Amino acid sequence: MPPVPACGVHVANRRLGATLATLSCLLPGPALAETSSPDELERILVVGAAPDQASETSGDYTSPANRSATGLSLTPRETPQSVSVITHRRIQDQGLETSGEILESAPGVSMTRSDSNRRSYSSRGFSISSFQFDGLLTPINNFWNFGDTDWDSILYDRVEVVRGATGLMTGAGEPSASVNFIRKRPLDEPQIRAGIAAGSHDRRRVSADISTPLSDDGRVGMRLIAAKDTRDSHVAHLSDDSETFYGVVQAEPSEATTLRAGLEYQHNQTDGAGSGFPLFHADGSRTDYDRSAANNTRWSHFFNETTRGFVDLGHTLDNGWTLRAAYSHDDGNYGLRYLYRGGYPDRYTGQGMSPYFANYRGDRTRRDLHLTAEGEVSLFDRRHELGLGWMRVEDQMTIGLASPRGGYPDIGGFFGDDYHRVPEPDWGRHDTIDDGRIVQRGGYAVARLSLADPLSLIAGVRLSDWEIDQTYYGDRRRYAYEDELTPYAGLIYDLDERVSVYASYTSIFDAQNKRAPDGSLLDPVRGDSYEAGLKASLLDGRLDAALAVYRTDQQDLGEAIPGEEVSGRPGTQAYRAVDGARVEGFEAEVVGELADGWRLSASYTLADAEDADGEATNTDHPRQQLKLFTSYRLPGAWQGLTLGGGARWQSETHRQASSPNGSTRVGQDAYLVADLMARYRFSDRLSAQLDVNNVFDERYYEQIGFYSQAWWGEPRSAVLSLDWQW
Repeated sequence: MPPVPACGVHVANRRLGATLATLSCLLPGPALAETSSPDELERILVVGAAPDQASETSGDYTSPANRSATGLSLTPRETPQSVSVITHRRIQDQGLETSGEILESAPGVSMTRSDSNRRSYSSRGFSISSFQFDGLLTPINNFWNFGDTDWDSILYDRVEVVRGATGLMTGAGEPSASVNFIRKRPLDEPQIRAGIAAGSHDRRRVSADISTPLSDDGRVGMRLIAAKDTRDSHVAHLSDDSETFYGVVQAEPSEATTLRAGLEYQHNQTDGAGSGFPLFHADGSRTDYDRSAANNTRWSHFFNETTRGFVDLGHTLDNGWTLRAAYSHDDGNYGLRYLYRGGYPDRYTGQGMSPYFANYRGDRTRRDLHLTAEGEVSLFDRRHELGLGWMRVEDQMTIGLASPRGGYPDIGGFFGDDYHRVPEPDWGRHDTIDDGRIVQRGGYAVARLSLADPLSLIAGVRLSDWEIDQTYYGDRRRYAYEDELTPYAGLIYDLDERVSVYASYTSIFDAQNKRAPDGSLLDPVRGDSYEAGLKASLLDGRLDAALAVYRTDQQDLGEAIPGEEVSGRPGTQAYRAVDGARVEGFEAEVVGELADGWRLSASYTLADAEDADGEATNTDHPRQQLKLFTSYRLPGAWQGLTLGGGARWQSETHRQASSPNGSTRVGQDAYLVADLMARYRFSDRLSAQLDVNNVFDERYYEQIGFYSQAWWGEPRSAVLSLDWQW
């Protein structure tokens, strides 16, 4: 609910006196400070909490509101699209420790890896390329890995996933999903948390989270977070190491103004980096390597390092309108040296694979600026909400490649431990192979119109510009698209106080970074996205349920050409434009609290993608997914114990891969992975949690067919963690 102008700005439970004053304005009768006991006050605060409250203070699987879909603060029932929120409690209960693991747990999102470090995420049959941090758009590059999907989960209060096209908020983007990572902020009360963990594959982790007020009146607060994580892998000679630091200061110069500034740093490093193992022998038969196999060496090394600073200023006017200005600056470094073996090994000697030695170094600078305004207006004796926004994102990137001096060393055979013992070559200088600058600009206007008591219309439009200036392997290319108009409309009808139905529409514009066989960029994808559904708030608001059907039509969609590379660019997949592509699907989700202490998150999604001829497309993404997680805190004498578990099922996937006998279909059958957890709280300050992943040790591929190689999913593993809180 927007602030009530006559009473000033609502202060979100930072200072007791200010909160009481605000509530006394909102509620009739004498001042609450004179009539309410502390227990009564706590009950009132929970009922009347601000929609954007931190999920770590609520302890729920549900979130009361989000801004990721339209920029307006809307409850799930008021949002005419499919929205899922992974709250702080979900992150803790499921033991999700990276942003990638959070995404994999979200309804309808699937992960596919290209190699040890490049992972891509998809929804509704398309790759996710639109990320936000606190609502600031941050496009990612799935080819050059600057760590955009590898952040430590300790930074986030919650993650909001809007499935479907989100052109109103993100401009150019695929009709898959937009992901908004909401960072933690200083808490109202002092808190110190520390954690340690150890587990399978020599897993070790330490973390600390400190929040404290910096002024007596609570107007200034600070939070510092640090984490160190190291682990080996089920893959031979592969290990990961990450360091994360985060600091944020929040100040309230007045009751109407909030200023927040922060700095993030993350360093990820992988020793033994490489690609998947070959699927075929030279005679065309399938290989049968165990789960430790990978196409790497002992000296292979990957790292990314990101430093991000941000400033966020919000101010509420006397008439209740809220203004926001936010700026973010990223500096990223990237490095990869490795040996890629292509081709097919001899069944008996392991010989015959072709080598490609590469040493990449890259730098990236990104600048994001967002300006927004939101408030209420009166029209035709009804109250409506209006939002305005403008953004600019500039992304500059340079990638250099060094090759061995004096030719390639002998790579031996792909058997036993021999393929790890290839010596590292003497590298030459780094020559620039990819130097580009991408700028996105856009402004939007959106209104939530109250047409009648049960009927609301959300209508908006975005005007976007997109340009790229890139030199790729010596070829200069400049593209620009101006005044791209993206309309959005959604209608919501309340059947009663608990159930709503909705329908929405938006257009699609996606400037592709995919290349034809001759190296030219494909034209942007254009199309339309439709969605209709039903949402319900059940059990006195403790449980949210949603059903949705959708259809997406696209033109000029880039589709991989099996076995074909870009001319003169080894290892670069070639694409062709496909007209008449269509995805139709169905989604269902239930999330919340079924009974005291019993929480649930369950979802089923279906995405059926076809081209204009009715042939299946995007078959390397699963058509169907089922995800379930539940936790239960035992009552009575065992109330310190919480038990939980979940399962992830996906339907089969397949793609065409090259083999010695020509193009061959390879795939992954449908599979299910089950996990278990148990947490015991010894006291208000100390708890222990055990997570067991892939309980039944399911054997499955995380990637199959990418350059005729594959990567095994992680076998059974366990992690034991301790958490202290003061």
